[in-house]
This record gives sequence, C-alpha cells and structure tokens, in this order.
Amino acid sequence: MKLYFYRGKYPNFGDEINTWLMPKVFPGFFDNNDTTLFLGIGSILFDHYPSKCRKVVFGSGYGGYTAPPKFDENWMVYCVRGPRTAEACGLKQDKVAGDPAILTSRYRKRPQQLASRIAFMPHWESLDWGDWQTACRLAGIYFIDPRRSVDEVLDEIEASTALIAEAMHGAIVADALRVPWIPAQPLHASHRFKWLDWAEALDLKLAPHSLWPSTAQEAFMAVTQRRSHRLKHPGGIVALGTRCANPAFTMLAAARLRLLSRKEPVLSSDTALARALDQLETHAEKIKVDWGVARS
Repeated sequence: MKLYFYRGKYPNFGDEINTWLMPKVFPGFFDNNDTTLFLGIGSILFDHYPSKCRKVVFGSGYGGYTAPPKFDENWMVYCVRGPRTAEACGLKQDKVAGDPAILTSRYRKRPQQLASRIAFMPHWESLDWGDWQTACRLAGIYFIDPRRSVDEVLDEIEASTALIAEAMHGAIVADALRVPWIPAQPLHASHRFKWLDWAEALDLKLAPHSLWPSTAQEAFMAVTQRRSHRLKHPGGIVALGTRCANPAFTMLAAARLRLLSRKEPVLSSDTALARALDQLETHAEKIKVDWGVARS
C-alpha cells in the first residue's frame, strides 16, 4: 500500500506531516505498491485517481479543487475530515472523524519551558507571492516557514505561546498540542472551504481574521483571486512600481499582524478533541485489522 499525499512546488508541512505521522499510526504498513493508495492528511479527495487502483480513505478532506470523487467498489472510505466533506461527497455524517493530523498529540509532548513569543505561519503559497518573513520581523512576531522539515515546524509550534495561522495544518496541529491559535483567513479564497470543514468537526464556529497583503503581487491576487505572471516577474515600469510599492505593503501587513497578535486566541474544547482522537484511533484500528496489520 502506497502512502499518497499532495506535494506542490515546495514541500509543505500540512502535506509532509503524512510522512512523519502515518508510519507512526500504521507501523510497517506502507510500501511503493500503488495498486492500493492510502489517503490520509490533506484535501486530497480528487476525481482523477486511477479507476482500477484501490483507495483507502482515513480522514482525508474535500477541498473543492476538483469535482468530488465518484465512489465505487475501489474506494474504502473509513472516515473523512469534516461534515462539509461528507456532504460534498454524498457520505453520511457518521463518516466524520476529524483531520488525522490531530493524532500528532499522541506522539509529541509540548515542553513545559516555552519561549515567550507569538508566531505566524503563512500558507506555503503565500511565501511565493508575499514577503511575510520581513513583515514578521517588522511586527516583532516569530516567523514559521511551512516549507521547513516537519520536526522543525513542530518544535516551533510547540515553543510558541500562540500561533497566528494562515496555514490550516498549523492551526490543526497547534490545537491538538493545546497551543492557542488565531485564525487568519487565507488570502486566496480557494483555501477557505477546508478550514470550515475541519473546524466544524471539532464544534468550532470559526471567525477568521483578515490579513493584509504583504506585496503588490499578493494584493493583486487577493483582490482578483488570479495570479499575474507579469507581477510575479515584472519588467520595466511594472518592476519600478512594485519596487516602490512593496515596502509599503509589507509595513501594512506587519501592522495587521501586530493587531492580530492581540486578538483572543482559539482552542477547541477538551471534549471535542478527545472525541476526535477516539474516532480516529477507532478507525485506525479497524484499518489495521481489515488490512492484516496486527493491533498494537
């Protein structure tokens, strides 16, 4: 069985955590045999998987990036991320368990000695368009790069007193580790549906705060919801204009981060988190039994 997860232009914490967590939950389970795909963490319920291979679904989500998959006998759906995924995919609500990244809390223990800092973790695509490292420096807020290794990002989340998160799995893991978090609405609207999906599985009524774009390129994308190659690779008068405008955008983004750092942070209830952990672990044990892996 092959562990499937999304990998974009850069490695990204929210996807790469599959390689760190899933072998711990399912030891000795995975190989490179892609006749069966294991779908775990991520908005990876797509409509374009090979029809003949089997797909084992453990807590995956639907993100709206493609049409919903059409389930047939080659799909084995044990559980999904949230109620919106279940509705979009035509599943009953009893399939909702929560995002599997919640299980991180079973394998990490938050240190007692914490750094006195508030951190910000952007969506990895925001780093391609924005200048969030500079904005964080100007705001006096610790910058967490979601493209770093899973262990490094986990260390940085655990050491923070609160996390401003545009990266959804930054918020999910922070919540699981009981690090208070402040939801920042993704600048690109395509990434917003999945936030509501996972939050509602934990009985959270999400009220995300807006970010301010940190560059002219990012401002164009936020307003139009389109990416501009010309702004990404400017020349002539466009290059001059962006060089002049970008410092102002970055300063405004920093001011917004400072304001967000004073907002009331969020945590799911202990009861909701314990329920999700229990459901995920119950489904994990059933997968082990069904696929011939002994109970631990």
